[in-house]
Amino acid sequence: AALIFPKLALGLSGFETGVSVMPQINNVPGRGGKEMPGKTGAYPMVRVANTGKLLGTSAGIMSVMLILSSFVTTTLIPAAEFAPHGAANGRAVAYLAHQLLGDAFGAAYDLTTIAILWFAGASAMAGLLNLIPRYLPRFGMAPKWVEKSRPLVGVFFLINVLVTVVFHADVDAQGGAYATGVLAVMLSAAVAVTLANWKRSTARGIYFALVSLVFGYVTVANIIERPDGVIISSIFILAMLTVSGLSRVLRANELRVERFGFVDESSMALFEEMRHRKIHLAPLKHSEQESVKAGEIRSCYRIEGPLAFLHVDFLDDRSEFESALKTKVTKREDGDYSITISNAVAVANTIAYVSEELDPISLFLSLTNESPMRQALRYLLWGEGEVGRHVYEILTHHWRHTPEDDVQPRIFLLSE
Repeated sequence: AALIFPKLALGLSGFETGVSVMPQINNVPGRGGKEMPGKTGAYPMVRVANTGKLLGTSAGIMSVMLILSSFVTTTLIPAAEFAPHGAANGRAVAYLAHQLLGDAFGAAYDLTTIAILWFAGASAMAGLLNLIPRYLPRFGMAPKWVEKSRPLVGVFFLINVLVTVVFHADVDAQGGAYATGVLAVMLSAAVAVTLANWKRSTARGIYFALVSLVFGYVTVANIIERPDGVIISSIFILAMLTVSGLSRVLRANELRVERFGFVDESSMALFEEMRHRKIHLAPLKHSEQESVKAGEIRSCYRIEGPLAFLHVDFLDDRSEFESALKTKVTKREDGDYSITISNAVAVANTIAYVSEELDPISLFLSLTNESPMRQALRYLLWGEGEVGRHVYEILTHHWRHTPEDDVQPRIFLLSE
């Protein structure tokens, strides 16, 4: 079966439709999806079990139909008709329908096949419409309009037309690309299942590792036999990475804050106490520098009112484009404030957001003497980098795109 598998890989098409179907599967315990006495709400394991039934049924039906159709077509159709440009190439069952049951039945079969393929394409697009808006905007790798279905459908339609034109509507070439895509999805899923089961049971892990090896072998064999799939996929991946990287650069000046909350009521009260041009905001890396920095600022600048020192702690996963900030505020004995922001994905954007929330009198930003290119890369990849300059750019960008005509803080850029 493993040796013949590459020839039958296209028969796996349809399993990826489960991605769009799974959210519709019943997740209510009880027979027929009816609530059981004493049990209310949704149960994820019920959906998992029902999904297993769906995939098992699909696998059983597809296995029988695939083997039977392969046996019947190879037995009844001359080998010459399977050659390139042969009458049965890419349409073996349709060829039999016309030859054995007449053109009327064959035409009906052709129309039914086209309708099924249309549905398959629609279900694949539904899966993409479900996945892409959930992930790409979340990582800043797509503009906000990607979250809307209608323009995204238009983009997919244009991509489909482009691929069809480039490959001259070649069924074999596009079939190879489709098989490569399906195998890549199933191989990655098999590896994920292997890793998940290896922790629970070595025996189960070894079994799924063997399944992963089979899928890996089939994927490589399919790529070697039909390289068109890799060409189409590579073009799509390159275009996606290019557009995603450009999107992340263009969206770098957004505030990148999903929600803003406080760790306790005291922090919320102190934050409200600082609002509306009552303090001077000074971001710092380390809290032990507060007293020294306060002395430096007051000795060099004429300021009235307390200072608020801002410390930013990163979220573990900084691939997220936006984050929900948690804020802790304390008041120092000298009357100054200390603000600690956690769960941030970028220092400069967080400082800019807090500045807009507080509306301070002045904003003191530190500059570094590292190279601009290195700072830009650090900011793009890890959310760090030249904080002072980026905060200024983010704030001026925000002011240009907001209708409010409020008083802006005085910004001081301090050298180290």
